[in-house]
Amino acid sequence: MRSSSHSSEDYPQKKKGKGGRIAATIISVILGLAIGVFGFLYWYKNYLFSNVTFVTAPPEGPTLVNEAGHIVNLNDLRETTIYEPIDTEDEIHNFLLIGIDSRSRNYNETGTGGLSDVTMIMSVNITQGTIKLVSIARDSYVHVPGYSYAMKINAAMSRGGPDVLCATVEDTLRLNIDGWAYVNFYHMADIIDAVGGVYCDVSSSELNSEGGLNWNLAEVNNLMGLPPSQDAVTNTGYIWLNGRQAVAYARIRKVDSDYKRSERQVEVLRSLMSQFMQLSLAGKASALPNILQAITTNIPQDQIENYAYNFLPSLPNATIEYMQLPIQGCFNSGMFGDEWSIRPNWNGMIPYVQEFFYGETTEFDPVPDISSSPALSSCPTDLSLEELMK
Repeated sequence: MRSSSHSSEDYPQKKKGKGGRIAATIISVILGLAIGVFGFLYWYKNYLFSNVTFVTAPPEGPTLVNEAGHIVNLNDLRETTIYEPIDTEDEIHNFLLIGIDSRSRNYNETGTGGLSDVTMIMSVNITQGTIKLVSIARDSYVHVPGYSYAMKINAAMSRGGPDVLCATVEDTLRLNIDGWAYVNFYHMADIIDAVGGVYCDVSSSELNSEGGLNWNLAEVNNLMGLPPSQDAVTNTGYIWLNGRQAVAYARIRKVDSDYKRSERQVEVLRSLMSQFMQLSLAGKASALPNILQAITTNIPQDQIENYAYNFLPSLPNATIEYMQLPIQGCFNSGMFGDEWSIRPNWNGMIPYVQEFFYGETTEFDPVPDISSSPALSSCPTDLSLEELMK
Protein backbone atom coordinates (compact mmCIF):
# COMPACT_ATOMS: atom_id res chain seq x y z
CA MET A 1 0.00 0.00 0.00
CA ARG A 2 1.32 3.40 -1.02
CA SER A 3 1.95 5.58 1.94
CA SER A 4 0.65 9.13 2.06
CA SER A 5 2.93 12.03 2.84
CA HIS A 6 0.00 14.05 4.18
CA SER A 7 -1.53 13.71 7.58
CA SER A 8 -5.21 14.16 8.28
CA GLU A 9 -4.38 17.43 9.99
CA ASP A 10 -3.50 18.93 6.61
CA TYR A 11 -7.06 18.80 5.23
CA PRO A 12 -8.66 21.35 7.58
CA GLN A 13 -5.84 23.71 6.69
CA LYS A 14 -6.61 23.32 2.97
CA LYS A 15 -10.30 23.92 3.58
CA LYS A 16 -9.47 26.94 5.67
CA GLY A 17 -7.25 28.29 2.92
CA LYS A 18 -9.99 27.82 0.33
CA GLY A 19 -12.51 29.54 2.61
CA GLY A 20 -10.08 32.39 3.11
CA ARG A 21 -9.78 32.84 -0.63
CA ILE A 22 -13.58 32.93 -0.97
CA ALA A 23 -13.85 35.49 1.84
CA ALA A 24 -11.13 37.59 0.26
CA THR A 25 -12.97 37.45 -3.08
CA ILE A 26 -16.25 38.54 -1.44
CA ILE A 27 -14.51 41.38 0.39
CA SER A 28 -12.83 42.46 -2.84
CA VAL A 29 -16.18 42.48 -4.65
CA ILE A 30 -17.82 44.48 -1.84
CA LEU A 31 -14.93 46.93 -1.77
CA GLY A 32 -15.07 47.21 -5.54
CA LEU A 33 -18.80 47.88 -5.42
CA ALA A 34 -18.32 50.41 -2.62
CA ILE A 35 -15.58 52.19 -4.54
CA GLY A 36 -17.78 52.13 -7.64
CA VAL A 37 -20.79 53.52 -5.75
CA PHE A 38 -18.76 56.24 -4.04
CA GLY A 39 -17.04 57.00 -7.32
CA PHE A 40 -20.41 57.33 -9.02
CA LEU A 41 -21.77 59.51 -6.22
CA TYR A 42 -18.69 61.72 -6.40
CA TRP A 43 -19.10 62.00 -10.18
CA TYR A 44 -22.85 62.66 -9.86
CA LYS A 45 -22.27 65.33 -7.23
CA ASN A 46 -19.80 67.09 -9.51
CA TYR A 47 -22.16 66.62 -12.44
CA LEU A 48 -24.98 68.29 -10.50
CA PHE A 49 -22.82 71.21 -9.48
CA SER A 50 -21.59 71.61 -13.06
CA ASN A 51 -25.13 72.72 -13.90
CA VAL A 52 -24.97 75.65 -11.48
CA THR A 53 -23.55 78.99 -12.62
CA PHE A 54 -21.12 80.06 -9.90
CA VAL A 55 -20.11 83.73 -9.78
CA THR A 56 -17.11 84.96 -7.83
CA ALA A 57 -16.35 88.58 -7.06
CA PRO A 58 -13.11 89.98 -8.45
CA PRO A 59 -10.13 90.09 -6.04
CA GLU A 60 -10.63 93.81 -5.45
CA GLY A 61 -14.27 93.20 -4.49
CA PRO A 62 -17.63 93.84 -6.19
CA THR A 63 -18.22 97.14 -7.94
CA LEU A 64 -21.14 99.39 -8.77
CA VAL A 65 -21.99 102.39 -10.86
CA ASN A 66 -22.38 105.28 -8.41
CA GLU A 67 -24.46 108.45 -8.59
CA ALA A 68 -21.79 110.23 -10.63
CA GLY A 69 -21.71 107.40 -13.16
CA HIS A 70 -18.32 106.10 -12.03
CA ILE A 71 -17.47 102.45 -11.35
CA VAL A 72 -16.41 102.22 -7.70
CA ASN A 73 -15.69 99.50 -5.15
CA LEU A 74 -18.84 98.55 -3.27
CA ASN A 75 -17.14 97.79 0.03
CA ASP A 76 -15.47 101.21 0.11
CA LEU A 77 -18.91 102.82 0.28
CA ARG A 78 -20.07 100.98 3.39
CA GLU A 79 -19.18 101.58 7.01
CA THR A 80 -19.41 97.85 7.59
CA THR A 81 -20.26 95.01 5.26
CA ILE A 82 -21.49 92.52 7.87
CA TYR A 83 -24.15 92.80 10.57
CA GLU A 84 -24.03 90.23 13.34
CA PRO A 85 -26.00 91.76 16.20
CA ILE A 86 -27.24 88.38 17.40
CA ASP A 87 -25.09 85.30 18.05
CA THR A 88 -26.70 82.39 16.15
CA GLU A 89 -23.90 79.88 16.88
CA ASP A 90 -23.77 79.03 13.17
CA GLU A 91 -27.30 77.60 13.29
CA ILE A 92 -29.00 80.26 11.18
CA HIS A 93 -27.96 81.18 7.66
CA ASN A 94 -29.58 83.91 5.57
CA PHE A 95 -29.66 83.89 1.78
CA LEU A 96 -31.04 86.39 -0.70
CA LEU A 97 -33.32 84.91 -3.36
CA ILE A 98 -33.74 87.11 -6.41
CA GLY A 99 -36.12 86.81 -9.32
CA ILE A 100 -35.25 88.73 -12.48
CA ASP A 101 -37.84 89.73 -15.06
CA SER A 102 -35.36 90.48 -17.84
CA ARG A 103 -37.64 89.29 -20.68
CA SER A 104 -34.67 87.42 -22.11
CA ARG A 105 -33.33 83.91 -21.81
CA ASN A 106 -29.79 85.22 -22.24
CA TYR A 107 -29.51 87.52 -19.25
CA ASN A 108 -26.18 88.88 -18.08
CA GLU A 109 -24.59 86.30 -15.81
CA THR A 110 -23.79 88.99 -13.25
CA GLY A 111 -27.37 90.24 -13.21
CA THR A 112 -26.23 93.79 -13.93
CA GLY A 113 -28.64 95.85 -15.98
CA GLY A 114 -31.89 94.19 -14.93
CA LEU A 115 -34.49 95.05 -12.31
CA SER A 116 -35.25 92.54 -9.57
CA ASP A 117 -38.81 91.31 -9.79
CA VAL A 118 -38.53 89.31 -6.55
CA THR A 119 -36.43 90.19 -3.50
CA MET A 120 -36.74 87.63 -0.75
CA ILE A 121 -34.60 86.64 2.23
CA MET A 122 -34.57 82.95 3.11
CA SER A 123 -33.40 82.21 6.65
CA VAL A 124 -32.53 78.56 7.28
CA ASN A 125 -32.20 77.15 10.79
CA ILE A 126 -30.22 73.95 10.31
CA THR A 127 -30.85 72.81 13.90
CA GLN A 128 -34.61 73.33 14.06
CA GLY A 129 -35.22 72.44 10.42
CA THR A 130 -37.14 75.63 9.63
CA ILE A 131 -37.23 77.91 6.60
CA LYS A 132 -38.35 81.49 7.12
CA LEU A 133 -39.02 83.84 4.23
CA VAL A 134 -39.23 87.62 4.23
CA SER A 135 -40.20 89.27 0.96
CA ILE A 136 -39.74 92.96 0.26
CA ALA A 137 -42.21 94.69 -2.04
CA ARG A 138 -40.44 95.72 -5.24
CA ASP A 139 -41.68 99.33 -5.07
CA SER A 140 -40.28 99.90 -1.57
CA TYR A 141 -37.86 102.80 -1.26
CA VAL A 142 -34.39 102.06 0.15
CA HIS A 143 -30.96 103.65 0.33
CA VAL A 144 -28.52 102.10 -2.16
CA PRO A 145 -24.75 102.40 -1.49
CA GLY A 146 -23.20 105.12 -3.61
CA TYR A 147 -26.36 107.24 -3.89
CA SER A 148 -27.42 110.27 -1.90
CA TYR A 149 -31.09 109.73 -2.73
CA ALA A 150 -33.36 106.76 -2.10
CA MET A 151 -34.88 104.64 -4.86
CA LYS A 152 -37.04 101.57 -5.38
CA ILE A 153 -35.35 98.40 -4.20
CA ASN A 154 -35.80 96.70 -7.56
CA ALA A 155 -33.47 99.30 -9.12
CA ALA A 156 -30.50 98.23 -6.98
CA MET A 157 -29.78 95.31 -9.33
CA SER A 158 -29.28 97.66 -12.26
CA ARG A 159 -26.57 99.55 -10.34
CA GLY A 160 -24.27 96.58 -9.95
CA GLY A 161 -26.07 93.26 -9.91
CA PRO A 162 -26.89 90.94 -7.00
CA ASP A 163 -23.97 92.11 -4.85
CA VAL A 164 -25.37 95.63 -4.75
CA LEU A 165 -28.89 94.39 -4.04
CA CYS A 166 -27.53 92.13 -1.31
CA ALA A 167 -25.60 95.01 0.29
CA THR A 168 -28.71 97.18 0.08
CA VAL A 169 -30.82 94.57 1.89
CA GLU A 170 -28.14 94.09 4.55
CA ASP A 171 -27.92 97.83 5.17
CA THR A 172 -31.69 98.26 5.15
CA LEU A 173 -32.53 95.46 7.61
CA ARG A 174 -29.27 95.43 9.59
CA LEU A 175 -28.63 91.71 9.12
CA ASN A 176 -25.97 89.52 7.56
CA ILE A 177 -26.63 87.63 4.34
CA ASP A 178 -24.43 84.61 3.59
CA GLY A 179 -24.95 84.59 -0.15
CA TRP A 180 -27.37 85.14 -2.99
CA ALA A 181 -28.96 83.17 -5.80
CA TYR A 182 -31.14 84.33 -8.65
CA VAL A 183 -33.18 83.02 -11.56
CA ASN A 184 -34.85 84.60 -14.56
CA PHE A 185 -38.60 84.04 -14.70
CA TYR A 186 -38.14 82.00 -17.88
CA HIS A 187 -35.90 79.64 -15.96
CA MET A 188 -38.35 79.54 -13.07
CA ALA A 189 -40.84 78.04 -15.51
CA ASP A 190 -38.27 75.34 -16.31
CA ILE A 191 -37.76 74.62 -12.60
CA ILE A 192 -41.49 74.25 -12.02
CA ASP A 193 -41.87 71.94 -15.01
CA ALA A 194 -38.96 69.84 -13.73
CA VAL A 195 -40.98 68.89 -10.62
CA GLY A 196 -44.19 68.32 -12.58
CA GLY A 197 -45.92 71.65 -11.96
CA VAL A 198 -47.39 73.26 -8.85
CA TYR A 199 -50.78 73.74 -7.23
CA CYS A 200 -52.16 77.22 -6.57
CA ASP A 201 -55.46 78.70 -5.40
CA VAL A 202 -56.59 80.82 -8.35
CA SER A 203 -59.57 83.16 -8.00
CA SER A 204 -61.82 84.30 -10.84
CA SER A 205 -60.40 87.83 -10.76
CA GLU A 206 -56.83 86.50 -10.77
CA LEU A 207 -57.64 84.36 -13.79
CA ASN A 208 -59.72 86.59 -16.05
CA SER A 209 -58.97 90.24 -15.22
CA GLU A 210 -56.71 92.47 -17.26
CA GLY A 211 -53.25 91.80 -15.92
CA GLY A 212 -54.42 88.42 -14.62
CA LEU A 213 -53.05 84.93 -15.17
CA ASN A 214 -54.18 84.42 -18.76
CA TRP A 215 -53.25 87.99 -19.65
CA ASN A 216 -49.70 87.44 -18.37
CA LEU A 217 -49.57 83.98 -19.92
CA ALA A 218 -50.33 85.43 -23.37
CA GLU A 219 -47.39 87.81 -22.94
CA VAL A 220 -45.07 85.00 -21.83
CA ASN A 221 -46.20 82.83 -24.76
CA ASN A 222 -45.63 85.67 -27.20
CA LEU A 223 -42.07 86.20 -25.93
CA MET A 224 -41.42 82.48 -26.35
CA GLY A 225 -42.81 82.40 -29.87
CA LEU A 226 -45.93 80.46 -28.87
CA PRO A 227 -49.58 81.19 -29.70
CA PRO A 228 -50.96 83.67 -27.11
CA SER A 229 -53.77 81.34 -26.05
CA GLN A 230 -51.62 78.23 -25.64
CA ASP A 231 -52.27 76.52 -22.29
CA ALA A 232 -54.79 79.20 -21.27
CA VAL A 233 -56.28 78.28 -17.88
CA THR A 234 -60.04 77.72 -17.73
CA ASN A 235 -60.61 76.56 -14.15
CA THR A 236 -60.47 78.39 -10.83
CA GLY A 237 -59.88 77.14 -7.31
CA TYR A 238 -57.00 74.97 -6.15
CA ILE A 239 -55.65 73.86 -9.52
CA TRP A 240 -52.52 72.45 -11.15
CA LEU A 241 -50.35 74.86 -13.15
CA ASN A 242 -47.43 74.17 -15.46
CA GLY A 243 -44.29 76.30 -15.42
CA ARG A 244 -45.43 79.09 -17.73
CA GLN A 245 -48.87 79.22 -16.10
CA ALA A 246 -47.35 79.39 -12.60
CA VAL A 247 -44.97 82.19 -13.61
CA ALA A 248 -47.89 84.10 -15.12
CA TYR A 249 -49.80 83.60 -11.85
CA ALA A 250 -46.84 84.78 -9.73
CA ARG A 251 -46.48 87.94 -11.86
CA ILE A 252 -50.06 89.14 -11.28
CA ARG A 253 -50.00 92.62 -9.75
CA LYS A 254 -52.54 94.89 -11.46
CA VAL A 255 -55.47 92.80 -10.21
CA ASP A 256 -54.85 93.76 -6.57
CA SER A 257 -51.48 94.85 -5.17
CA ASP A 258 -47.76 94.24 -4.89
CA TYR A 259 -48.40 92.67 -1.48
CA LYS A 260 -50.75 90.05 -2.91
CA ARG A 261 -48.23 89.45 -5.64
CA SER A 262 -45.60 88.57 -3.02
CA GLU A 263 -48.05 86.16 -1.41
CA ARG A 264 -48.61 84.45 -4.75
CA GLN A 265 -44.86 84.13 -5.26
CA VAL A 266 -44.47 82.43 -1.88
CA GLU A 267 -47.46 80.20 -2.65
CA VAL A 268 -45.70 79.01 -5.80
CA LEU A 269 -42.42 78.52 -3.89
CA ARG A 270 -44.10 76.47 -1.17
CA SER A 271 -45.84 74.24 -3.68
CA LEU A 272 -42.61 73.87 -5.64
CA MET A 273 -40.78 72.57 -2.58
CA SER A 274 -43.68 70.27 -1.69
CA GLN A 275 -43.82 68.81 -5.20
CA PHE A 276 -40.06 68.21 -5.23
CA MET A 277 -40.11 66.41 -1.88
CA GLN A 278 -42.94 64.14 -3.08
CA LEU A 279 -40.92 62.93 -6.05
CA SER A 280 -39.33 59.50 -5.93
CA LEU A 281 -35.57 59.27 -5.57
CA ALA A 282 -35.32 58.71 -9.32
CA GLY A 283 -37.65 61.67 -9.89
CA LYS A 284 -35.52 63.94 -7.73
CA ALA A 285 -32.38 62.81 -9.54
CA SER A 286 -34.05 63.58 -12.87
CA ALA A 287 -35.31 67.00 -11.78
CA LEU A 288 -32.17 68.28 -10.08
CA PRO A 289 -30.08 69.03 -13.20
CA ASN A 290 -32.93 71.07 -14.69
CA ILE A 291 -33.35 72.96 -11.42
CA LEU A 292 -29.67 73.64 -10.83
CA GLN A 293 -28.92 74.85 -14.36
CA ALA A 294 -31.42 77.68 -13.82
CA ILE A 295 -29.54 79.00 -10.79
CA THR A 296 -26.79 81.61 -10.64
CA THR A 297 -25.17 82.06 -7.23
CA ASN A 298 -22.13 83.42 -5.40
CA ILE A 299 -22.27 80.70 -2.71
CA PRO A 300 -19.18 78.47 -3.14
CA GLN A 301 -19.75 74.80 -3.86
CA ASP A 302 -18.14 73.60 -0.62
CA GLN A 303 -20.47 75.82 1.41
CA ILE A 304 -23.51 74.49 -0.44
CA GLU A 305 -22.34 70.95 0.29
CA ASN A 306 -21.96 71.83 3.96
CA TYR A 307 -25.43 73.39 4.14
CA ALA A 308 -26.88 70.36 2.35
CA TYR A 309 -25.14 67.93 4.69
CA ASN A 310 -26.46 69.71 7.79
CA PHE A 311 -29.92 70.67 6.59
CA LEU A 312 -31.15 68.13 4.02
CA PRO A 313 -31.88 65.37 6.59
CA SER A 314 -34.54 67.63 8.14
CA LEU A 315 -35.87 69.01 4.84
CA PRO A 316 -38.78 66.56 4.39
CA ASN A 317 -40.22 67.83 7.69
CA ALA A 318 -39.15 71.44 7.29
CA THR A 319 -41.73 74.12 7.99
CA ILE A 320 -41.95 77.28 5.91
CA GLU A 321 -43.02 80.52 7.57
CA TYR A 322 -43.50 83.76 5.68
CA MET A 323 -43.60 87.46 6.51
CA GLN A 324 -44.02 90.36 4.11
CA LEU A 325 -42.43 93.80 4.22
CA PRO A 326 -43.25 96.58 4.66
CA ILE A 327 -45.57 96.04 7.62
CA GLN A 328 -48.98 97.70 7.60
CA GLY A 329 -48.91 100.95 9.57
CA CYS A 330 -45.20 101.50 8.96
CA PHE A 331 -45.21 102.87 5.41
CA ASN A 332 -46.90 105.38 3.15
CA SER A 333 -47.75 104.57 -0.45
CA GLY A 334 -49.06 106.54 -3.39
CA MET A 335 -47.88 109.04 -5.98
CA PHE A 336 -44.76 110.90 -4.87
CA GLY A 337 -43.61 113.23 -7.58
CA ASP A 338 -44.19 111.49 -10.89
CA GLU A 339 -44.14 107.87 -9.71
CA TRP A 340 -46.05 105.51 -7.45
CA SER A 341 -43.93 104.09 -4.67
CA ILE A 342 -43.87 102.72 -1.14
CA ARG A 343 -42.07 104.79 1.51
CA PRO A 344 -41.31 102.60 4.58
CA ASN A 345 -39.83 103.41 7.96
CA TRP A 346 -37.38 100.53 8.15
CA ASN A 347 -36.39 101.25 11.76
CA GLY A 348 -39.90 100.33 12.83
CA MET A 349 -39.68 96.94 11.13
CA ILE A 350 -36.16 95.76 11.93
CA PRO A 351 -37.15 94.50 15.42
CA TYR A 352 -39.88 92.34 13.88
CA VAL A 353 -37.43 90.86 11.37
CA GLN A 354 -34.95 90.14 14.16
CA GLU A 355 -37.59 88.40 16.26
CA PHE A 356 -38.85 86.44 13.25
CA PHE A 357 -35.42 85.16 12.21
CA TYR A 358 -33.63 84.91 15.57
CA GLY A 359 -36.32 84.76 18.23
CA GLU A 360 -35.00 87.88 19.96
CA THR A 361 -34.25 91.54 19.34
CA THR A 362 -31.21 93.68 19.96
CA GLU A 363 -30.05 97.26 19.43
CA PHE A 364 -28.99 98.36 15.95
CA ASP A 365 -27.68 101.45 14.20
CA PRO A 366 -30.71 103.36 12.86
CA VAL A 367 -31.30 103.33 9.11
CA PRO A 368 -31.48 106.80 7.49
CA ASP A 369 -35.07 107.96 7.03
CA ILE A 370 -36.84 107.65 3.71
CA SER A 371 -38.52 110.88 2.58
CA SER A 372 -42.33 110.88 2.94
CA SER A 373 -42.19 107.83 5.22
CA PRO A 374 -44.17 107.75 8.49
CA ALA A 375 -42.53 108.75 11.75
CA LEU A 376 -41.10 105.93 13.85
CA SER A 377 -43.56 106.82 16.64
CA SER A 378 -46.48 105.97 14.34
CA CYS A 379 -45.22 102.45 13.54
CA PRO A 380 -46.90 99.61 15.47
CA THR A 381 -44.80 98.10 18.25
CA ASP A 382 -47.17 95.53 19.73
CA LEU A 383 -47.89 93.23 16.79
CA SER A 384 -47.35 89.50 17.30
CA LEU A 385 -45.48 87.39 14.77
CA GLU A 386 -48.65 85.35 14.32
CA GLU A 387 -50.39 88.48 13.08
CA LEU A 388 -47.60 89.18 10.61
CA MET A 389 -47.00 85.69 9.22
CA LYS A 390 -48.90 84.68 6.10
